Amino acid sequence: MTRLIMIGCLPVPRLLLINPNTDTDMTYRMVTHAEAQFAGAVAIEAVTARFGARYITNHVSVTIAGHAVLDALACAHGPFDGVLVACFGDPGRDALASICPVPVIGMAQASLMRAARLPGHFSIVTGGREWKPMLVNLIQAMGLSARLASIRILPAAGNVLAYGGLAACRQIARACNEAVHEDGAARVVLGGAGLAGFAARIAPDVAAPVMCSLHESLQEARHLLSRPVRCMPYRNRMETVGLSPELQRYLASGADICVDQN
Repeated sequence: MTRLIMIGCLPVPRLLLINPNTDTDMTYRMVTHAEAQFAGAVAIEAVTARFGARYITNHVSVTIAGHAVLDALACAHGPFDGVLVACFGDPGRDALASICPVPVIGMAQASLMRAARLPGHFSIVTGGREWKPMLVNLIQAMGLSARLASIRILPAAGNVLAYGGLAACRQIARACNEAVHEDGAARVVLGGAGLAGFAARIAPDVAAPVMCSLHESLQEARHLLSRPVRCMPYRNRMETVGLSPELQRYLASGADICVDQN
């Protein structure tokens, strides 16, 4: 789905939102959030992974999703001014950034860095038991271990919590308050596409600010899109076997996405 919005005679910046999960309903919900947040200031094209897990919950699905986001980039219809990997594990972000001439933002990277810029420690609340060791590794790689108060994991995965209604709100709010009162968190980041929108719903019931990882990563994208874009240096061609025709052509071309500077 491509939406090009015009302000006056100039097009607004264009963001490619890649959902590494294969759940198209989730993609639609994230686009709805993004359109409401940007209010016409950024045009969005959303792409859902063509293969992989319906919802990413473990190391295997994250690894597969890293391939899927590269494939999604190759299949998308540019030009773009930025790319958002809309999954809290940021699968494939580093690889994507190495072949993409525009800024590549990861949902976890952006939201956690924004939380770390504020005073005090932050906690993460998300769903899915296997996420904790993966998030610990991600936090360590980002150099934020000293700023982390805790990681609180709810048993149900984010895609289940997304449809949990008031019961899910109570579970999430309880975990957030435990992070504040027991772990010393000054704020809590709700991690994952499945938890998009919950921060505003539970904020009155939580004793500290609650940050939505999708909202924060979209804010970071908007900030980066306001800066002039510099294209990457030429990248080497790569010969591959067994990839999708689109990704194989993209890697073999050695060419970058054309960025419209208008």
